[in-house]
Amino acid sequence: MDGYAWIHFLVLALLAPVLLLCGTAAQIVRLPLITGYVLGGIIVGPYCLGILNADALQALAVVDHACLAIIAFSAGAELQIGDVRRIKKQVTCITLGICIATWLSVFGLLMAFAPSLPMTAGLPSGQSAAIISLAATLMMARSPASMIAVLKETGGRGPYSSLVMAVVIVKDVVVFICFAVNIEVSDVVMRKSGEGVGISILLEPVTSLAVSTVLGLMFGVLIGRLLAMPARPFNALLRRLPPAAQTRAKAMVRTAAIALLAMGIFWSALQLHAEPLLACVLAGIITTNRKGEAASKAIHEDLSIALTHLMPLVNMAFFSLAGASLLLGRVVATLWVAVAVYVVRLLAVYLGSWMGAWMGGTPTEHRRKVWQGMITQAGVAMGLAKAVAVRFPSWGPDFVFLMMSVIMMNLFSGPPFFRSAVVAAGEARALQLPSVVNDAGFSSPKKLADSLDDEDGRQKHSPSGLHGRSESL
Repeated sequence: MDGYAWIHFLVLALLAPVLLLCGTAAQIVRLPLITGYVLGGIIVGPYCLGILNADALQALAVVDHACLAIIAFSAGAELQIGDVRRIKKQVTCITLGICIATWLSVFGLLMAFAPSLPMTAGLPSGQSAAIISLAATLMMARSPASMIAVLKETGGRGPYSSLVMAVVIVKDVVVFICFAVNIEVSDVVMRKSGEGVGISILLEPVTSLAVSTVLGLMFGVLIGRLLAMPARPFNALLRRLPPAAQTRAKAMVRTAAIALLAMGIFWSALQLHAEPLLACVLAGIITTNRKGEAASKAIHEDLSIALTHLMPLVNMAFFSLAGASLLLGRVVATLWVAVAVYVVRLLAVYLGSWMGAWMGGTPTEHRRKVWQGMITQAGVAMGLAKAVAVRFPSWGPDFVFLMMSVIMMNLFSGPPFFRSAVVAAGEARALQLPSVVNDAGFSSPKKLADSLDDEDGRQKHSPSGLHGRSESL
């Protein structure tokens, strides 16, 4: 990083209000919030105004890392194992059915097109397979954000809605783990091309994943204990402040601490040549699934409040930089492939979810509708795509553009499918809530169900509820 890198950070800070307005403008015309951020990033990026040029994007890579760390930690923190345990057979079968069908279908399609794809053209078959395996893994992801937004709009609550929520949250955790394995194997394949495969090469991804697991466990326990500790010394410092100011100060300190710890996990994993996203996800899971139901719920509530304050800025920075990084000059070369991937993925989601629901004993009336809740992609998939670009700068930008094209198609088409399924299942209570499909926060099935319990809308819930978390990933 050169001596003038601070200028790029200052420019991003000055652009922040404009980019936030782009997100608000997207909501006004009933587009997803992150779409506004992506479009804003395109406008200020190298292909339009050029305010954020290639040098700026390179200098701001540290911002990408920080955002990815918080996104991954948030994803893990929303997996409440106790909520999934009641319907674990259905969730397991549907998750496996969708993941397997999607991966096989997308992998086969892209392998057939590999010689003509910018990201794999001219590469050996082994390297092409590694890249395409990453793309197929990415296509397994689903957006919990849009799911929550649709359920808010329709007032959806019932067996079908609960099943979809549980599958989506579990599936995204599975995707993070599969992605971590894929990216480590891809790294070995790219660096060791043309060399023999020895035991040391095979052990590299295994060692990396083991170190990531240990880091995630250690930081998860540490963060959980820190959140469970009494804050008496800190409270003594705030006694002279009004009660409202004390509450705000505590929230700010907690938010800053969680952000710094998440970035610490990411940085530590990078220094140890481990997989940072996997470490962050595992830390989030361990933090919110401590022994003792009361302690686990209290920690989850504290995390939810902190992420409520943190995620709007994270989303703005991350998706704006993603838009600025897009290679718009190659849209014609990859658009037809993106359409093909979109169609094949849609068919795979339908077949995989139906087969999984049948094997898991899901009721027939829900079995035919599960696929409609599994289409939308957004923040998780985009975050993983950007992680590939950071890790592999030679072909990563081409990879990101193809994936972003498919993700945007899924983002626009998925919510209407899910909305119609909720209505058809008879679970839409038609609450008069705004229909905004943004990349909202992960909300556990139990918390979402609790927040929809109040028929008259008079129940008071914390900022970590649906409305407060609508800006997070």
